[in-house]
Formats: sequence, structure tokens, C-alpha cells
Amino acid sequence: MQQFDGILKDFVNWKLDNDDIIDRFRSIDSKVYRRLEPVISVLNYTYQRAIYHGPLNEDLETIFQVGMNYLNEQFSVIKDYYVTLFNQNCEALEEFGDLVNYLLFIHDFRSDLEKYKKAIEMDDLDELETCIEDMIAQKDNDLEYAEKRFTQIVSETVAILDYEYTSVVDIFYEIARSMGIGLSDDTMSILSKDW
Repeated sequence: MQQFDGILKDFVNWKLDNDDIIDRFRSIDSKVYRRLEPVISVLNYTYQRAIYHGPLNEDLETIFQVGMNYLNEQFSVIKDYYVTLFNQNCEALEEFGDLVNYLLFIHDFRSDLEKYKKAIEMDDLDELETCIEDMIAQKDNDLEYAEKRFTQIVSETVAILDYEYTSVVDIFYEIARSMGIGLSDDTMSILSKDW
């Protein structure tokens, strides 16, 4: 339990460091925020439950730990772009919200594919990730090209592996629903598709 208490404190510190940015994204109904909303909501709910109702069961502790690690990883990417490339301007970053979400999805997808590394080539995925990073850095918002390329590469990868992919965001969306946590109408991952 002491180790988990440390994770709860880490969450409080994370919130103190990032709540202002999260509130800005939420206030403009950002696509980037909507993608992370299920994770943030489940973490907030679980934290409140731990504080007001005592220790969590093992399943809730695991959900919290996975969510916290995921949020830390994803938000560090968002924050890098937000601070360095978009000068802490949510609206400017939101113009590239779809591309940022593609990039975040690729990070998720890649980590899930680690167990298949020997069965598939990752070159196309690497190229796509680099392409989208470059598009964001150069502020090139050619969504048609990015979406077409993204759909092609992800679909081909899934077909080769005969693999059904479910993102962490989609899992947390289902967890939020099962806990009765209200979410925005459009919180499912914008990239959620039947792969």
C-alpha cells in the first residue's frame, strides 16, 4: 500500500503541474483533450475513491497505475509540442490536433506491437511517425495525406498479424462507462476503428 500511496502522490503532483494546461485544452473542447479524457476521468474518480473510501482493491490499483503511466507518457509528448512548437497556445496546437492524435496513436500502437517485432517490419510505421512529426514541426496540416497513409499502414499491419488492436484510450473509455463516469459525447478515440 505504501508504494501505491506514492503513486497517488505522484498523481497529485502531476495534476498540480498540468491542471492549468488541461483546463485550457478542456475549455476549447480540444481533440487532444478528448482523446485523453477517459484516462483523466478514471484517474480522478479512482483517486477520489482512494481518498474518501480508503484503500483500493488490486484491480483498481492496477488500473490507476496503468493510467498514470500512460497519461505521463502521452502528455509529455503533447506538452513538448505545446511548449516548444506552439508557444503555449492551445488554439494553435488544436489546428494540428488530428496530427497530434495520429502521432499519439502510433506511439500506442507501436508499444502494443513490441511482442510482434520479429514477425513484421516496422519501417512503414517508423516512416509514418517521422512524416507526421515533420508535418507538425513544419505546420503542414495535410490531413488527407496523413489519414490515407495512416489508415493504409495500420490496416496492413493488422492484416499481416491477423490482430485486433484496442487502444489504451478505448479500454479506459470502457472502464469509465463501467464505473458510471460521465464523459463528453465525443470522447472515444478519434482514431478508434475496427482494425
